[in-house]
Amino acid sequence: MQDKRLMTVNELADYLAVKPAWIYNNHRALGIPSRKVGGSLRFRLSEVDRWLDRECPVAA
Repeated sequence: MQDKRLMTVNELADYLAVKPAWIYNNHRALGIPSRKVGGSLRFRLSEVDRWLDRECPVAA
């Protein structure tokens, strides 16, 4: 079963090991899958993982 949990900007920043400001500044330009819930950005872990696999391939 896929993880349907929604993460906050801070949780995603921790997951990606970046600062929350990086998420805010780059989520649209990089196409990080997101949604607005009550005016706040949220990210589904399974969608972010798919995005990472597609957009950030493993270095050789």
